Amino acid sequence: MDTQIQPEVKGTIQNYFRGNYEKFYSKYLPGAKKVSGQRQEYQALCPFHEEKDPSFSFNNETGQYHCFGCKAGGDIFSFYGAKYGLQPQNCFPNILRGICDEFGISRPERESHLVKTYDYTDRDGKLLHQTCRYEPGSNGKKKDFSQRRPDGNSGWIGNLNDIETVLYRLPEVLKAREVIIVEGEKDADSLALLGFAATTCPMGAGKWQERFNDALRDKDVILIPDNDDPGREHMRQVAISLSGIVASLKWLDLPGLAPGGDFSDWANTFNDPEEIKESLAVMIGGAEPYAPPQRKTIEDIVITTQEFHSLEFPKRAEHLHPWFKEASIILIAGDRGIGKSFFGHLIANSIRQGKACGPWECHLSAPILLVDGEMAINDLQERSEMLGLNTDGLSPLYLYSDALANQSGISRAHLVNEGWREQVKSIILARHIKILILDNLASLAAGLDENVKKDWDPINQWLIDLRFHGVSTIMEHHTGKAGSQRGTSAREDNLDISILLKRANDYIPEDGCRFIASFIKARVSQDSLSLIGDTEFQLEQTSDGKYEFKTKNIRKALKEDIIRMLGEGTKQTKIAEALHIDKGYVSRIAKGVKDGKI
Repeated sequence: MDTQIQPEVKGTIQNYFRGNYEKFYSKYLPGAKKVSGQRQEYQALCPFHEEKDPSFSFNNETGQYHCFGCKAGGDIFSFYGAKYGLQPQNCFPNILRGICDEFGISRPERESHLVKTYDYTDRDGKLLHQTCRYEPGSNGKKKDFSQRRPDGNSGWIGNLNDIETVLYRLPEVLKAREVIIVEGEKDADSLALLGFAATTCPMGAGKWQERFNDALRDKDVILIPDNDDPGREHMRQVAISLSGIVASLKWLDLPGLAPGGDFSDWANTFNDPEEIKESLAVMIGGAEPYAPPQRKTIEDIVITTQEFHSLEFPKRAEHLHPWFKEASIILIAGDRGIGKSFFGHLIANSIRQGKACGPWECHLSAPILLVDGEMAINDLQERSEMLGLNTDGLSPLYLYSDALANQSGISRAHLVNEGWREQVKSIILARHIKILILDNLASLAAGLDENVKKDWDPINQWLIDLRFHGVSTIMEHHTGKAGSQRGTSAREDNLDISILLKRANDYIPEDGCRFIASFIKARVSQDSLSLIGDTEFQLEQTSDGKYEFKTKNIRKALKEDIIRMLGEGTKQTKIAEALHIDKGYVSRIAKGVKDGKI
């Protein structure tokens, strides 16, 4: 489906069901019943997990649904995608098309079409599952893919749940002595037409399974990666998995490929198929054996403290000295409206420009992805211009706006959605992004029970996975009634840094964006502790109409205020009351002044 008409089709569907979403859900939930005493709420058994008592509900007016059992939630588009195994991030056009077809809703004709199916069969040629290729793809892409399997009644089920996937062109692979592994079905088919046995795994890079190895046991295997980092990393993982199982391994980087290019792109530079075949055969014959990185076991990493201490690894560089190091997980919490987004934008802008962020010097600039889950497009543009986020810097600052995604017909960002997390990870790795800012958790994880550890665990493991890839994450979150970050304490278990934003005692609304950054948890050296004392930030407009943050060290400013008030003759008790501090601290400062130590 053409990306330009997706918002139109989405709006048509929403208008069709507007105020009467029961018409949609009743098709898939025949037992849905209106909740007693609630005009718009309906209940039903959840279609996504087994249960005896209904825990699934939807709102007839808004179309939003939520399951209190499995925590699934969203709108009719995410519901349809979950039911048929279609991830909104990758298959939104298919979701729109499916809803229109099932309910007889007319749609514009400019759309993508199913142009090719790739059959995955067992060793006897029985069809197990298919990969479907659609052109053009969504959001300006050339193509989209989806997976499906036979339903046993001449129809299809739009997912691969509950089946064991296999290698592509499996019967030929089993018969061959030499097998080429590529990243896509199209490349495998192109190689087969040239007389080579070739295969790939379903769903592309990063999806290799250990069970695929048996089909390649004792064979000579050639790995041809796509010309990008995800493609090469995929083939490295395949090689590690096959090490010790296949007879030999070779790695072949095709010459002259543009970034992101694949075997088909290389083959298209030739006019004669025989020339392609001959050139490839020569390169395979001349390729050296490939030794993949050694697969380590737990035996290899249980070592003595002396051995551990002798290991040489690059020291983690600092983005902001002394607290923000590479591969960190950071939480910034504060009340609504206190300035969390401003603070996150300030950190991003400082690092991308290689400039100090308040009292913290920038030692390392890096590419950043800012994921905004709440601001309107115009507001975000205004904020960007106000802080100078739209100017050139040493490193790129990428922006994902949930509002823009929604307007473009793409389902909203959702940290609970594994497919969304994996897609963002792919973008991060492909663009060499080193810092991810999530603004904020409440908007980006709607429906998540914040107080339940097991609901947070998959997101936490994703953050740790990003850390292992050298990516830092800054999460912005609301505080609860107790003044600490809201929800389960498990969110803090793997944090390197936890920063609480709080109001100054003398804050008034006319101050605008003014807050104190207080480090609750920080992994810094003892001699750097003075650099992470409470620091006040206030956004001010300069004489030339620009905006910048002014900062001051709270402890230093407090000491100066005490000394000034003592010099004015103010009694110590009155000073403590005026500054909202302990009288004992005032006494210590007064003694220091008297003794000439301050």
